[in-house]
Amino acid sequence: MDRLAEAAGISRSSAYRLVGSREALVQQLAAAGVDAPMRGDAREKVLAAAREVFSRQGLEGATIEAIAEAAGVGTATVYRQFGDKKGLLRAFAQSMNIRQVVWGTAREPSGDLAVDLERLALAALTQMRDDEALMRIILVERLRGSSLLGELSDAPDRSIHGLAAVLRRYIDSGELVDEDPYRLARAFQGMLFAFGILGGLWGMPGDGDPERDARTVVAFFLRGVKRGAT
Repeated sequence: MDRLAEAAGISRSSAYRLVGSREALVQQLAAAGVDAPMRGDAREKVLAAAREVFSRQGLEGATIEAIAEAAGVGTATVYRQFGDKKGLLRAFAQSMNIRQVVWGTAREPSGDLAVDLERLALAALTQMRDDEALMRIILVERLRGSSLLGELSDAPDRSIHGLAAVLRRYIDSGELVDEDPYRLARAFQGMLFAFGILGGLWGMPGDGDPERDARTVVAFFLRGVKRGAT
């Protein structure tokens, strides 16, 4: 509370008398554009707010000011944590569960190809279901040639690179054909995209159960659907 009062230019006792609590003072300082220290992790608050704002306004339309307001922080906090909007977008992409699961699997594969692929498929399909509005917005902005998304395409920690790294391990072990891991990764991602986004977008039948769909995608990817395929 002392630091909050200092940021507001008032005494500690005056702060309590005027606003009643630390949380209330934070909100008032944020509304006034003052970069006030917060309880908890300000970075996580901003990232959570970014998900909400991006889902409503899109990546292009969202502003630092709108995200700061949704997070209950001053805009200075956002700039200090992320540098600019592009930096915030990069951090947001890195925070998404699917990217973390992919790279965690790439670093420590289980040794069982089907298990690893089902883990990745489940994470992807669950995220597509839970963040459906955001995923659709990203799809539309990608189709429109979003400059922001274009600038983020060269990120070395994109999920496609992590997935290719997982597949490369199993190519090297002889469990997958000696194929370009990126071609295999694109095929796998395409199947996930069909189940997770396109199915709902075009009103295709199905219950959208991520666990069932993950098993189906992995079975198709590894064995195909032709009877007797190996």
